Amino acid sequence: MTPAVVVPSAPMLLPRYTGRIDAAAPLRERAVAAVRAAAAGGPAAEVVLVVATDRENRGTGTPLGQRVGEHLAGLAGAVVADVVTVAWDAPVEACRALGGELAAARPDTVLVVVADGSARRGEKAPGHLDERAFAVDDALVAALRAADPAALLALDPRLCADLLVHGRAPLQVLAGALSGRDPLSCADLHAEDPFGVLHVVARLTAP
Repeated sequence: MTPAVVVPSAPMLLPRYTGRIDAAAPLRERAVAAVRAAAAGGPAAEVVLVVATDRENRGTGTPLGQRVGEHLAGLAGAVVADVVTVAWDAPVEACRALGGELAAARPDTVLVVVADGSARRGEKAPGHLDERAFAVDDALVAALRAADPAALLALDPRLCADLLVHGRAPLQVLAGALSGRDPLSCADLHAEDPFGVLHVVARLTAP
């Protein structure tokens, strides 16, 4: 099984949203380093992005996750071979099936999954504070740390929608790609929640 990387879909990672002080620089550097490390051994450093559609129509035509993923891949010197887009509210089984198809079609390409946790982790968060967010995010992070597809597939779509966990569907596509194949382990994981949104950078590799 080829490596997989999870990176945030935070707008602040894009140049157009960078202010006079680049508050996202450390997070961007972590994400770029993870993509570069995962793609280093792949064919022509190719990656496949797995992104969710935008929850709201932003008028750009291109999902935010795709724009962020393409930017990070470019900084890492990786070629985006394909972009797999899943509806942000896709059912679990649809995500699992899409992941299985992706793994079968591109078995030798690094997956870069663009996904955030809850956007309801503080009073100033986009969705304001919801105490339930912490337990769901803890489960998400633990599932990635254990590289456990079953735990990712256990994330509840309705609860995740309530908590603005925009990365639920892409992460469950990743779970579908991992299910029934040689296991991966988490080589590195970083989580932070600036502005009340959980951002995760994780790299999954062969043990």
